[in-house]
Amino acid sequence: MMDMLRKYLKPHQAVALVLYPSTVLIAFLYSTIGHPPDSYFSSKRNIFNLFFVKIGWFWVTLVYFAYLYLVGSRRLQNTQAFIRGASRYALVTLYWYIMTQWLLGPSFIDRVYVLTGGKCSSLLQDTKLNVELATVVQQQVCRRMGGQWTGGHDVSGHCVLLIHASLFLWEELSWMFYNATPFIQMKTRDRAQYFSVVSVLSLASLWYVMLFMTGVYFHGHFEILSGSIFGVLGWALLYLGVFPRLPEIGLAAATIQ
Repeated sequence: MMDMLRKYLKPHQAVALVLYPSTVLIAFLYSTIGHPPDSYFSSKRNIFNLFFVKIGWFWVTLVYFAYLYLVGSRRLQNTQAFIRGASRYALVTLYWYIMTQWLLGPSFIDRVYVLTGGKCSSLLQDTKLNVELATVVQQQVCRRMGGQWTGGHDVSGHCVLLIHASLFLWEELSWMFYNATPFIQMKTRDRAQYFSVVSVLSLASLWYVMLFMTGVYFHGHFEILSGSIFGVLGWALLYLGVFPRLPEIGLAAATIQ
């Protein structure tokens, strides 16, 4: 297994491919046999879920472009690096958008839910409202109309977001895996660069913690599994498939000066 990973993946990619699925597995085992007690993180209204995960792509966009401007392109001294980084971001964002927001109407996740027998129904068993809700095929619309999503396979959108975003940030800062010296030097040489890297690392760390909490407290086990698969799939398609084959986009720089 490890020989196969070393053959096809770079060291930082092999670590990521082991780290995130194993984290989900550990969370699954803990939730199953560890009987975790209720905690601050077991409430969907915890501040990290409400103000970070719920608008997760906003934070990804904010910290990434600050990093890309200050470090990746050295304040646009390297405009080509900025364009390449922005192009990678655009395609990574497109995958997230199709999965969780819109795919010629309902998102991919909503389509999976409906195709596996899910539907929108009234919380109050209101017959008239049920008729109206029967045509709804988007979870957000269902909830706005006072309905509930029932009966289908609900791919964990949290897992898709958290893993997909984390692997994106992991790849863009992969130079640190091999040589962290430039980062250490930034602390005295350029504080703005230093804090932009710290911001990315902090967000990636928060996403990792929230991924574990999602696996422990929310969704069914098969929903967590499918969410994890689709979270990893975007990274595999883009960073192992598309980007290396498009020289105009390519991969993030292996070193930072």
